Order: sequence, then C-alpha cells, then structure tokens
Amino acid sequence: MQYRTFGKTNEKVSALGFGAMRLPVINGDYSKVDEAAALKLMQHAVDNGLNYIDTSWPYHGTSLTEGGASEPFVGRALKAIGRDKVFVATKLPIWAVQSRADMDGFLNRQLERLQTDYVDFYLVHNIMEPTWNNVISMDLRDFLDKALESGKIRYAGFSFHDTPQLFDEVLDYYDWSFCQHVCNYFDVNYQAGVAGIDKAASRGLGFVAMETVLGGMLADGLPQEARDVFASTGIDRTPAGWALRWAWNRPQTSLVLSGMNTMAQLEENLRIADEALPGCMSAEELEVIDTARKALKSKGVVPCVECGKCTCPKGVDIQQNFTLYNSNHIFENVPFGCHQYEIMVKSAGHGAGLCDGCGECEPMCPEGIAIAKEMPKVAAYFAAHGK
Repeated sequence: MQYRTFGKTNEKVSALGFGAMRLPVINGDYSKVDEAAALKLMQHAVDNGLNYIDTSWPYHGTSLTEGGASEPFVGRALKAIGRDKVFVATKLPIWAVQSRADMDGFLNRQLERLQTDYVDFYLVHNIMEPTWNNVISMDLRDFLDKALESGKIRYAGFSFHDTPQLFDEVLDYYDWSFCQHVCNYFDVNYQAGVAGIDKAASRGLGFVAMETVLGGMLADGLPQEARDVFASTGIDRTPAGWALRWAWNRPQTSLVLSGMNTMAQLEENLRIADEALPGCMSAEELEVIDTARKALKSKGVVPCVECGKCTCPKGVDIQQNFTLYNSNHIFENVPFGCHQYEIMVKSAGHGAGLCDGCGECEPMCPEGIAIAKEMPKVAAYFAAHGK
C-alpha cells in the first residue's frame, strides 16, 4: 500500500480509504448491514495496509436525521480490528443542527456509537449554502475549537457540495486541516471542481477524493463510447482502473475514498493503490482520458461546456443543473442523478424550478444556449424521474 502525507496534519494515510457508506447489506435493505461480510472486507483491507475508515451519522440509515447503522458497525469493527491500527473519520450532520448545543450532542453520540474517545478526522458534512449559513450563525468555529482542545477530534475538515464561490468562503472561515470533494475525470468542473481542489491543496490542506468512479458509472456503468476509447490503447485495464489512476495521478490527492462492498472491488482497488503514484500516468494516457471525457460529454442533450460563466439572480445553479441533466442521459443512471438533484434542491436551493425565464443569464453563455427554454425541461425531467 502506498502512503501519503495528509496535508499539514503530517499523518501518513493509505492511498486507499474504506468508505463505510456502501457496506454489504442483508436482502437489499440498505439499513441492515451484513456485519459478517462487512467485517471480513474491512479486516482484509486493514491487513493489506489500509488505515483510513470513513463513516457518518446517516450512513446506512432510513433518515438523514436519525443515526444509521454504519457508525455502530464501525465501532464494533474497531474492537475486532484494533482501534490503534486505523484513522477514523466521521462527520457532523449540519442539516440536523438547530442549536450550538446540538453540535456537541451529535459529536458525543458519535463517540458513543463508534466506541472510541476520539475521532481522528472530523468533517463538517455536506456543506451547502443554507445549512452552512445556519451553522456558522451558531458559532461553528467555537464548536470546532473546543472539540479540538478537548481531544475529542484530532483534525477538523469539511466535505463540500456547492458553488466555487461558497467553497472560497468556507476555505477562509477556519484553519482547516483537510477537505473532501468529488474528484473524477468526468466532473472536473462540478461544484468547486478541480480548481477548488487545487486551491485547497495550495493552502496545505489534505485532500480526500470521493466519487472517483461516480457511483459506479465510470466503472461498470461506463458507456460503450468511452470503453472503445480505452480499448483502443491496447492497455489491459478496467474502466475503474482508469478512473482510479487518474485521481491518484494528481499530487493533490491524499487518498481516494471508495465504498467497496465486494471482495472483488476491494482486491482491485488494493492492487491499483499499490501501483498508483502521483505522476503515474503518461502524457499519452492523460490524452486518452481527455478523449474519453469528450466522448462522454458529447452525448449530453444540452451543449453546456461547464465554463461557469452564467449566473442567475434567482439562485439557479445553471451549470450544475445542466451537468446532472446531461449525466442522467449520458450514463442512463436515473436513480443516481435524481438523488444528486434532490440533494441540490432540498439542501442548496439551486434547482431548475426556480427559473422564471427572465433570460438575464443567456448573454453570458458562450455556447448561445437558450437557458430560459432549457431550464423548464430540466425541472420537468427530474420531477418525472425523481421520487
């Protein structure tokens, strides 16, 4: 296993992190973890050098506000594996915080659920504008300061799901040790994008790459057009292998977080983690990745180039709406895209339904997209295909 220094924490973390958000389950019930199978996977991962386990309050639950089964399982697994062998990461569910006392309450309950006295890496979870404004109004900074001073958490970080502008605000708010963000070769401009990741890394923050295979869509769900691009190289490598290597190739990536629920997935990821180093991909291979990305993007139904130049006075995140709309057509994975859209609407309030057709955004678009006509189509699509 390769290890990398985790930003200014100076901790050595494994290149591969175990994401306990997609553990094996019983009879397809997401809220019921198959603990025997999950422990076998986690133990094998740790035996092969993995030392970072990530969980959160709602994972493997039926509600975002009620605690799920992931944290308690991880707590029991730590007893079997050995707490001192791994770093543990979990997250503050800011959407459920209604007072300053709630922050302490959640952390204390998480420590109980994890059966530990401290969390190594504690993240402010799923930052979006409304919930972010809510928790900073309740003095999030004081909570983080006191949690660090008490030793209940060792390092403070955040996971992010909103605009580049908000990302900059979050970066400036606190002396963070690390951050977590979507990082894959398809979504280089999604949310804060690669530019935001690089900005955080330039400040010395460790970086956790998530959704590297885009919920499986860059692996088993990869369209034939991109498969043909990779096959043309003659390189014996799976689609997941291309995606993972792209993330590990970037020196800004401290570790790649993967939700592995089969031994085959774990073994492949462990093997690639042994081989993938910063700069491991040649210029020719990176060109292949770029060609595959272009092949995928060309399948989108709206010719958005994701330049980020358009803004909306009503708060519609035009680029993100088009990205999700196009992705659902490119990958034909309706549940994944609809879930992401639902999160954006409910948590960030940037959905296509806010568009009133004013057209103020259209002169900003270099592609000449009739945005005011397209946004109602986006809203109607997700209304029809969502829950």
